[in-house]
Order: sequence, then structure tokens, then C-alpha cells
Amino acid sequence: NDKGKETTEKFPDSPSVRISIGESSVSEASEDITSSPTPTSTETGQQLQIKGENSEQISIKKNLMFVKTHKCGTSTLVDVFYLRGVRKKLNFVLHPYKHQLSLGQNHRPLTPPRPGTVYNMQCQHGTFRPDVEHQIMPKETSLYSTIVRSPVSQFKSAFSFFGVEGKMRKKYGNASIDELIGHFLDTSNKPTEYRASLGLVFNSVARDLGWSTFANKMGSATLKEKIDAFVKHLDNEMDFVMITDRMDESLIILKEYLGWNMTDIVYLNRMVSSKPKVTMSEETKARILKYHVIDAHIFDHFNASFERHLDRLGREKVASQVKEFQEMREAFENKCFDKSTTVKGPYNSISWKITDYGKNENVACTFLQTRDVILTKVITELQLSQDYTVPIQGSNGPFTMQDIVSKIQRDYNNNEDPV
Repeated sequence: NDKGKETTEKFPDSPSVRISIGESSVSEASEDITSSPTPTSTETGQQLQIKGENSEQISIKKNLMFVKTHKCGTSTLVDVFYLRGVRKKLNFVLHPYKHQLSLGQNHRPLTPPRPGTVYNMQCQHGTFRPDVEHQIMPKETSLYSTIVRSPVSQFKSAFSFFGVEGKMRKKYGNASIDELIGHFLDTSNKPTEYRASLGLVFNSVARDLGWSTFANKMGSATLKEKIDAFVKHLDNEMDFVMITDRMDESLIILKEYLGWNMTDIVYLNRMVSSKPKVTMSEETKARILKYHVIDAHIFDHFNASFERHLDRLGREKVASQVKEFQEMREAFENKCFDKSTTVKGPYNSISWKITDYGKNENVACTFLQTRDVILTKVITELQLSQDYTVPIQGSNGPFTMQDIVSKIQRDYNNNEDPV
């Protein structure tokens, strides 16, 4: 009997110990917004606002609580968030030196914010726990956000990245992608009236967003009832949900809601799959959606709500900024990389070779090309020092980035940061 019972796969290297929030007393956020990020912003007391499409005053929130979802382009985003954190010396919610966040009523100690300040950003892998998140990052001052991806595209990425395709290939040789996925689905648990599989391949976005705890509380309710309630719950919790398939538009909207500048959202395509692209049949796509049913509903809902955010800010305004942003990002990427030369990267990927400009003159290129796992250790070291200008100690691993971090901060402080 599978009524109301949810099962999940365990994250690789996920923390098994849960901890509690430190008993620290904090006051104002450490980040100081000293100037209007756009010509349409106005300041009312302590609250910065922007003007929407119909002269609506939209309040800007200074801090960001971002739920990192699997295979939705989030590693690229985390590098962007970390770069802004280094520049402005922000506080991140993280366990010391740990790449994943495990929050609960009795969770591991968090890396503390600097004295007299609060956390400014959360962006690590970890299951969304709103009951705990609200204590760490109050919704009054924090923008709650996440990102979702077209479920077929997300499944295809996870199917390859987590080694399932490789295992199927060993067993079935040179079978087509449709055949490989078909064999995998044939051996997977089919969704029933009451439950659907959860794991790194199926419905991982739902799992990251806290599906298991939420669904278990609904007991013997049907799967459809649980999904409808869960989507409504997420809609209430999230201020804005980004769409991987519309990354540049998503970043422009995020920038507006946070009062950031265009240079705060510039990213690099640091990891490009080395595998040739293959096309799945419509029949295979339809089968995937039947198994990927929770994520499919989540995507459909927030893909529709994305249109309302465009209307709210003004479609012409967003489109104009997207065009400007894409030109800026392309020029930056062309300076950072020698696109005629590729190098091998982790996880069956390739990347372009970083130019001398990216290594020496503008080290933000190197920073944005570094894996977020390594950058998490760098951020931890900086935050634990309680002074972001203290040199990072050591000579191995992430600590070789001492000069890079120092130059990023120096260029930013001297208004010489070219990005």
C-alpha cells in the first residue's frame, strides 16, 4: 500500500546530521544600497522601490533566498551570486566548508554573519524548509526565489549527468536515446493515483523544493491533490521563480526586484557538454512527462506566472534590457575566452581556454569559471575571518585564489571593475 508514502534517493555526499541555528543577535543587513540601481527607482525612507509598467511602485528587497535546484543551470547562477558577495562583502547562509545546506530544527552550525549584520544571501543545494528559512532570512527583507526548467530538458540533462545513460549504454550498446530512455522507464516505478517516484532523475525539482515533507503531511490524499496543494504552497512562498529556458529574461527580472546593476548578473558559459546533441521522439517526451509529473506541473504553473512578471515590469523594458545585457555578456565572454581552443572539464564537459586578459587583467573571468564547490570554501574562509579583506591562508586548493579575491575587491572599490 503506497498511499501517502513518499520515498527519496539520497543526495551524493549529503550531510546526514541536522543542526540548529546559532543563537546570534543581529541587526541590519550588511549591504548598503547607496545609489539607485535604475533611473526609475525612488527611495522612500528605508525602502527602495522601482516603478512598474502601470506606475505600480514595486518594493525592492535587499537580500536573496535562492533554492538551488538540480540540473537547472544553478551552478552558473551561484558563481554569479558569489562574485557579487565577494565584491560587496556579503554574508551567505552556509555550513563551514560544506557545499550542501541541511536545515532543520536541529541543524549544523552555520557560518556566522559578520558582527552586527544579517545574512544577505542563500544559494546552496538543500531541501527548502520554509519554517526554518523564515527565521534565517525574513521574507520582509528577502526575495524568495528559485529556478525551474522544462521537464523534458531537465530530465535529459539528469539522465546523462548522473550516469543513468552510461549504465543503459553498457547494457544495450548502440541503442538510440529513445530506446535507452524507454528501457529505463520500463524498469522504473510508474506513478500511481497516490504517488510518483522522487530522486535525482525523476521530480528532483519537487524534492529540492520540499515535496516529501509537504506530501507526507497530506496523508492519504491523491497525487493530484498533493500536487495542486504543493504548487499553491510554492506560489505563496516564492516571490519570483526563474526559468532556465529563459535565463537572460529571468536575470533581468531578478535584477530589477533586487535593485542590482547589469554588471551584477553577468555570467559565463563555463561548462559545455562534450556530447553531441540528440533528439528524442515526441512519444518518448510524452512518456517522460508521465513519470516527471510533479516537476511538469510545477514548471507549467511558474512558466505561466513568468508572463505576469513580464507584464508587471513592462515587456518592452525587459526586452530592451535583455538586448543590452546579451551584448554586454557576449563582449565580456569573448574577452575572457579563446573560443578557438577548448580544454577538458569535469563531468564529461569541455570549456574554452581562458585568455591572458581573463587570468590577469580581469580576474572575474577566472572566478566565474571556477566550480562553485571550490568557491564555497573560499566564501567560507572569507566569512569566518569576519573581515572580507583578510588574506585567505594556505597554499593549496581554493586558497590559491587569494590574489584573485583581493584584486576583485580592489577593482570594485576603486570603480575599476570592468564587469
